[in-house]
Amino acid sequence: MSNGKEGTDKEEKQTMKEGEKPSGFKEIEAPSPHEKDLTRELEETKKQLDETKKQLEESKKQLDEGRDSLLRLSAEFDNVRKRTLREREEFVKYANEKLILELIDILENLERGIENAKKTGNRDKLIEGMELIYKQFKNVLEKNGLTPIKAVGEKFDPYRYEALMQTVTDEYEDGIILEELARGYMLNNKVIRYSKVRVSKKKEEIENEVK
Repeated sequence: MSNGKEGTDKEEKQTMKEGEKPSGFKEIEAPSPHEKDLTRELEETKKQLDETKKQLEESKKQLDEGRDSLLRLSAEFDNVRKRTLREREEFVKYANEKLILELIDILENLERGIENAKKTGNRDKLIEGMELIYKQFKNVLEKNGLTPIKAVGEKFDPYRYEALMQTVTDEYEDGIILEELARGYMLNNKVIRYSKVRVSKKKEEIENEVK
């Protein structure tokens, strides 16, 4: 009986026309050019998205590193600022230490001079001791940059002198310092106290002003 079935299948195959497909067979169609372009665009878009994602991750990493670096720099700057302030305060606090030590010597000499004068009652010795202390004190100040401003006979300069009085005279030119009422001083070429002076005023200048 099996021979009969095989024979029947053989006959059916023989009866198929050439090029005819078996029953139930579905042919797969090839993608169109449009579908190919779309697929290529999708792949390219995915590739670009992956690249963009990679760049964003790298940018985020750099941003985090920059933020950490900025925080470190800010902390270091704050430490330097505080240290500089402390050092400046210390400098201002002890800047005159050397000068003060020299003035202490003068103070002690003055104290000893006064005590000796009280014991001996010698006025000449007291004057002599005071003169020595005066010279010592003056030398210390000059060594530290203090110099008196020369006044009498100089031409009046508003940047060094303060005129408190005027004297009308024909013996001197206008604006000549005739008298020093209070001495002025300079510290390292900077005026720290103006000289208070009396200056000359020519009579003819006053007459011209009246006219």
